[in-house]
Amino acid sequence: MQRFAFITLIILSMLLWAACTSAPDNTLYPDDEEILYIENDSLLNESNMEQEHVSRHHKLSKGYRRTFNDKNNVHLAMAQKYGIEPLQSLEEANSRQFYELARIDSCRYYSIKRLTHSAPYLTPRAKWMLMNIGKNFQDSLAMHGVDGYQIIVTSLLRTDDSIRRLRRRNSNASKNSAHRYGTTFDISYIHYNRTDSATYIPEYRLKETLAEVLYDLRHEGHCYVKYEVKQSCFHVTAW
Repeated sequence: MQRFAFITLIILSMLLWAACTSAPDNTLYPDDEEILYIENDSLLNESNMEQEHVSRHHKLSKGYRRTFNDKNNVHLAMAQKYGIEPLQSLEEANSRQFYELARIDSCRYYSIKRLTHSAPYLTPRAKWMLMNIGKNFQDSLAMHGVDGYQIIVTSLLRTDDSIRRLRRRNSNASKNSAHRYGTTFDISYIHYNRTDSATYIPEYRLKETLAEVLYDLRHEGHCYVKYEVKQSCFHVTAW
């Protein structure tokens, strides 16, 4: 069983590398590049899909803070279950094998903000989730004729060294954040990377679209999400 899980993880990591390699902003990507979707276990008929849409709209209408309210201890418990052992430094993260930690660079599905207190790594499972969030976000916009926007990731893996630096700036920062385990990342809900000036959509609609994508993935049981007011981000833990 362990050998099968190990082989599966290697295959997943190889697919991640092939689907989302490092690329600078405004890079042209092949039209035929695809990634696999995270699918529901059961297919929904049109009636059920309409009910799901109404339910999602009703939940989100209550406010993001109330809808995405998974507590930090829930994120931490899941991160500890599925993540890596906390690391001391960036150098230690760099030395890990690709099937343990996957490198996260800007690609067609998302843009990485300049990282000051985290390292550009996630577990392969978490990277797969991030890619699906980015792709689903773009697909949702495309359904309304909008193109040229990417989500922006603001925080990834935190090492003990980076947490110490962060706490010098913010004494309220947690010593044992879910970010330490490579399963957790933050996505800005106020800033988006605009790659095409030909189309435009207000930022509040981009936020709504991102929230809908996260709601669906959370509802399907793929992640926990917390709406962070002070950090202006969605705090996501994949599992």
